[in-house]
Amino acid sequence: MENDEAVVLRTYSSEAVASIAAARLGSDGVEALVQKDDCGGAYPALQASAGVRLLVRPEDLERAERILGEIEAEEDKEVVPRARKQDREATKADPLILFALFVLGVAVGYFLAPSIMDQSTYTGDVKRDRNARGTVGTIYHYEDGQLARVEEDRNYDGKIDAWHKYREGKIRSSTSDDNFDGQPEAWTTYIDRFNYVVRMDTDADGKPDVTVFFANGLVQKRDWHPNDSAVIERRQLYEHGVLKEELVDADKDGVFDQRITFDRYERPSGTTKVWIRN
Repeated sequence: MENDEAVVLRTYSSEAVASIAAARLGSDGVEALVQKDDCGGAYPALQASAGVRLLVRPEDLERAERILGEIEAEEDKEVVPRARKQDREATKADPLILFALFVLGVAVGYFLAPSIMDQSTYTGDVKRDRNARGTVGTIYHYEDGQLARVEEDRNYDGKIDAWHKYREGKIRSSTSDDNFDGQPEAWTTYIDRFNYVVRMDTDADGKPDVTVFFANGLVQKRDWHPNDSAVIERRQLYEHGVLKEELVDADKDGVFDQRITFDRYERPSGTTKVWIRN
């Protein structure tokens, strides 16, 4: 399947989540492609700002929607009991799963802790070598048996490039330097495991330019505000992870004056004039 003949089925926050969905579709006989724009992996944080698309053939779209819909419905039912079980138990497979997610940059903080020692009073650091070369890549900081924060050196250059803060053993915020220039480019605030907000600096000036809102693991809204401006120049609205509408403030006066709608293939289907305060 070629990209030019494919349509967007979902837009996810990371390649890991999109790949899982593609694998599930493949097991049901539906071919799917994962499309990302992170400069060949050099800037993984771009996956959060641009999103990772799951593509299928137009003739497979309806069937793929049905398959993912059934899977997502089942996952929604299992979210609470699964989360509680994960808080109570830590499995031996956790470190392997965590390592795969570390390199992706966004939403990884939820899976960083190998375990939470609820019954322990341990205060101190646990250092892990993630590349099996004798170099510390991840440092877990515990306070009174609870994970308080995690620091990562993801490219093993001896410098920390990702910071994750926890409260009551659960991640609350993350900061990451995704191009390894010594300055943060992404700031994530977590509501819970599947709902969070990512602020991205796309031009390396130290100021966020885009804010991406995720609901149930899918992109819900994307606001573009260069140099952390109070004025939102573009607002993209998504439905089930697929772009549906874009509002544009062409004259940057704080009022959206143009609405662009998109069809189910994310192709522009119409443009109208509007007057909506942003």
